[in-house]
Amino acid sequence: MGVTRKKGELPKEGVKITSINVRMPNRSTQNIESWRNAIRSFENLTNPSRVGLYDLYDDIELDGQVISTWDKRSDALTNKRLLFKRDGDEDEEITKLLNSPDMRLFVKELHKAISYGFTLIQVNNIWYDEDEERYRISWDLIPRKHVHPEPGFECISKEQSMATKDFLYLEKPLSDYMVWAGDPKDKGILAAVAQYVIYKRGGFGDWAQFSEMFGMPFRELSYDDYDEATRVKLEQAMEDWGAAGYLIKPKGAELTLHDTGGSTSSADVYDLLISKCDAAISKIILGNTLTTEQGEIGSQALGEVHKEAESEKNASDQLFILSVLNTRFRAVLKRFGFNLTGGEIMYEGLETDWEKLKTKWDVVKEISDKVPVDDDFIYEEFDIPKPENYEEMKEQMRRDKEMQSFGFGGYDNDRVITAPADDKPRNFFRRLTSFFRRSSFKRSDWECPHE
Repeated sequence: MGVTRKKGELPKEGVKITSINVRMPNRSTQNIESWRNAIRSFENLTNPSRVGLYDLYDDIELDGQVISTWDKRSDALTNKRLLFKRDGDEDEEITKLLNSPDMRLFVKELHKAISYGFTLIQVNNIWYDEDEERYRISWDLIPRKHVHPEPGFECISKEQSMATKDFLYLEKPLSDYMVWAGDPKDKGILAAVAQYVIYKRGGFGDWAQFSEMFGMPFRELSYDDYDEATRVKLEQAMEDWGAAGYLIKPKGAELTLHDTGGSTSSADVYDLLISKCDAAISKIILGNTLTTEQGEIGSQALGEVHKEAESEKNASDQLFILSVLNTRFRAVLKRFGFNLTGGEIMYEGLETDWEKLKTKWDVVKEISDKVPVDDDFIYEEFDIPKPENYEEMKEQMRRDKEMQSFGFGGYDNDRVITAPADDKPRNFFRRLTSFFRRSSFKRSDWECPHE
């Protein structure tokens, strides 16, 4: 199955895209105007460009809140084990490939299609390394600035500045080794995140300036009018003293600092702005805030709601990845000699939410008291394996229930069983059994006549 190669042997690579002029990202200061211009360039119908937007994404990905929230969402995906099952049985070899280190990085990059909008990957080779005893996947991410998936283009350009049809990735032979994910018209969720990172950076800059001006002791010096020599000496002394702010003024001059007033101090305003931006970033990426930040108010019930929202995001990400792995990636695996006929790639079972399961069971139980419910429905709905000797066990349960109703099982104090009149021996035996079940035989229940 697949290609086996020892360490040191050169891979037989497929068709590779070359001669792409990859440039360094633009690390200039970003602002709201550059964000808006980048979106306009992306939406240009005649010459769409993703360069400005992706330069902005590369920059805001350095933000701590973006890193922590996106990694939280990504880890929930990559920490789940992938399986390949055929006719209900796991294929160990393909499963081993799906959980290799190279595959983990491959899935992480596919997942970024949600943040960037689109991802195009070329798979060069897949083989089993006998020395390392694991599967290896050689793949390359096509630089996103050079990819134009928009309808009418669907190409890879050598230069990032122009949408030229240098490589058509949807046509053979390139399409045989291409895996793509995302919507060609999607900007990715980082388009919404970017504005809050920009505002937050501005808030940090203003806060740093505020701290520099008012966080350290402020020094005030006075000198006699027209004594320029003294003023120069005082200024030199302040420069040598340190970085704290100072004011040198004539003795007749006055200095007044006006507070902005209000119920919130200036420092708290910056802190509040940054906190609001972080909360907005969490909402966009995770769908909630309580799983990443500690709010002033909240409850366990509210936390559960936020956790459920995040779980829905994680489930959506899994379906997104599986939709790619079971289509485009599946086709690539076949070209490298893997047999996937009749099988499917899936994630290992999720952790059981017992509270939800109990609620579901209560509903099913209430329904079954009113109308018949098929046993197979219960097995499937609660993911319980059906025993091979099901019919035999079902019959035994029926007999046990029947015996219980005749008094051989647990005794029901609220139920009186009346035997048929023509069944005197059995009636006597049942009454005798019932007597012993009722009696506790405690000494306190009776008195000995000889005492």
